[in-house]
Amino acid sequence: MNKTPLYKGSYEYAYQHGEGDLHIASNRANIACKEAIETAIASHYHDNSLDTQAAVRDVVKQFGYERMFYVLANTVQTQETDGRVSQSNKKWAQSIPVAFERGTRDVSYLITRTHPGLLDMFVSKARHEFLLKQPLKAADIKAEAAHILERFQAAQEPNSPNGTHYMVQVSPDFLARAGTKDTDRLMSMLPFQSLSLSGLEGRKGIYALILKDENRFQKLVLRKPSVRRRLQEQPAVDAPKPPSKGRTKEPER
Repeated sequence: MNKTPLYKGSYEYAYQHGEGDLHIASNRANIACKEAIETAIASHYHDNSLDTQAAVRDVVKQFGYERMFYVLANTVQTQETDGRVSQSNKKWAQSIPVAFERGTRDVSYLITRTHPGLLDMFVSKARHEFLLKQPLKAADIKAEAAHILERFQAAQEPNSPNGTHYMVQVSPDFLARAGTKDTDRLMSMLPFQSLSLSGLEGRKGIYALILKDENRFQKLVLRKPSVRRRLQEQPAVDAPKPPSKGRTKEPER
């Protein structure tokens, strides 16, 4: 992998701080990354189909996610009016600060040899692959539990193959990121005594199952935060204000 550090400041800033060489080296790596993205997309596009996973992994293997995202964001930020690029990817690109040179974008690493629609597919896959490598947060587990509960409650009748259970597929993205503790937490939030997670013969994925007689219209079981956590999140009490310099009132006797 190209180990050149990503320099996020402008050349003007780098020059003023004696870091011009770092900026030049980083910019060269950005250009190489841009060319690698264009090459990967072209190499993995066959028969009107792009193997986005293979293309993304080619670039990540060479440059890592940080530089790849920086280069991608630099290009997507210029495509604000292009309908071939999704709003989700446009919003994501704006969240990544890209250095400008005296108000002008550095065009040396703009991706220009790739169709915007294919680039949009590449960006979406890159973001997804990166997400799968991130640990789950409490909000992610709660969202998955709420989704499963909602699907249970929306079912009109038992939908398991033998008709004895209600079943909902657990998100593959959740399972790809989840450890044992995350799965245990998910199950503890779903208020069903007969709940189990299982694969089904002839079907892909893992399913949450409950008996057809279980009361599906219950609320999530939300664990109360610990006393220590509540204290940490509690805003600090304002310090007492010093007495005013004006005339003070005599205490009552």
